[in-house]
Amino acid sequence: MSTIIHFTDNQVGILYKLWRNRCFGKGHMLIDNLLKGFPSHTIKDVKNDLDDLISRNIVVKKPTGHGYAVYINLEYKDVVF
Repeated sequence: MSTIIHFTDNQVGILYKLWRNRCFGKGHMLIDNLLKGFPSHTIKDVKNDLDDLISRNIVVKKPTGHGYAVYINLEYKDVVF
């Protein structure tokens, strides 16, 4: 039986951008680049939604030489889309 996970509009936008750029496991995107493209007045809400996805382990955060990067957890790849 599949599990239904509910996402906000910002979370869907975050996951879609990561999915479109093939950010799974080894492929990742810097958080600064992820936030580009969202309206400037919603960046704070998008950051909060990203933190929620990280705390739910749907998106994984890892340190890189240029800052923190994120990618979709492979365990949730099929659940996300």
